Amino acid sequence: MRIGELSARTGASVRMLRYYEEQGLLTPIRTDSGYRTYQESDVDRVARIRCMLSAALPSGVVGQALRFLLDGRAAIPDEPADRARLADTLQVELDLLTEKIESLRSSHDLLATILADVRGDVVGPGHPGDPGGGVARRSVRKAGPAVGLAR
Repeated sequence: MRIGELSARTGASVRMLRYYEEQGLLTPIRTDSGYRTYQESDVDRVARIRCMLSAALPSGVVGQALRFLLDGRAAIPDEPADRARLADTLQVELDLLTEKIESLRSSHDLLATILADVRGDVVGPGHPGDPGGGVARRSVRKAGPAVGLAR
């Protein structure tokens, strides 16, 4: 199949498929005229690539994982040194993802608290913690669209 058909079948853009090739993740066969042709198995390969990249794994780690998962090798490397190297690499990536998730969870919780306070009218002028603290304010109208207000 040609690159356009692989793109249609996998949902990956032609540009992304070319990127996967540049990164060594996908290896099309070239015709005499230079066209890329793909095998049926490349549909599954692209699905796995997209899944791993969406999990924020770097392309180098994806390439290592693909070699063990799809390229004729056992799902778990036979050689203890290869197994340890792959496990160490995956553990580092898992730790980084865990840190990102914890950071995002903290940001989520803070934003949810702020949103609840805004909706509950417990923050702003005249409420505890108001940095203006009783200072009379004058409304100033600016030209242009309102920003941050519900429409």
